[in-house]
Amino acid sequence: MSGPPVRKQLDTVTLQRDSYDAYAKALTVITEPHRMVHDGFMYNASGKAIAVANAANLDLFIRLPAGEIRHVTLVEFAPDDAPLDVFLYEGTTVSADGTAVNIRNHNRISGGDPAVDLMYVGPTVTAPGTLLHQQYIPSPGAVGGQAAGQIVENEDQEWILGHPTLEKTYLWRVTNNSGGAINIGYHFNGYKIDY
Repeated sequence: MSGPPVRKQLDTVTLQRDSYDAYAKALTVITEPHRMVHDGFMYNASGKAIAVANAANLDLFIRLPAGEIRHVTLVEFAPDDAPLDVFLYEGTTVSADGTAVNIRNHNRISGGDPAVDLMYVGPTVTAPGTLLHQQYIPSPGAVGGQAAGQIVENEDQEWILGHPTLEKTYLWRVTNNSGGAINIGYHFNGYKIDY
């Protein structure tokens, strides 16, 4: 059994310097997620799936190499209609990763866009894996009414995904049970601490 990731040892001068904002030259008193943006560690992945058929899935696959630890702080799905079922699986097996999702750093002056693709839409799933989380997005009532579903933020706080020494895989699966084809927007926020 392995323990938590080993963090870099920083000297006292570096720790003191890093407690101040590089631009405002003021002691950092902002929230941790806000600080992650300032330090160039906050990322966003987003997109839209077009015409997801009734009873079909929108699958978003995450492949994290060994040592790649991600803190997922927001997961949001915005469908044209509902109900939808949302699942998070761990240990997903795929025969094809799918198409890379656009992932960008919130701090555009950091130069910290990821060098490797970590999230994919439309993978070929052979085994979803172990179910970690399930969420239901109910129908808004009237046919064609607007629905939106948001999970994770302030409900689960965050998911820490990955492992210090093993590759880990995950699947966010959204099943359309609305009765017709719909578009589904998706939006993920999260950070990778890299001190």
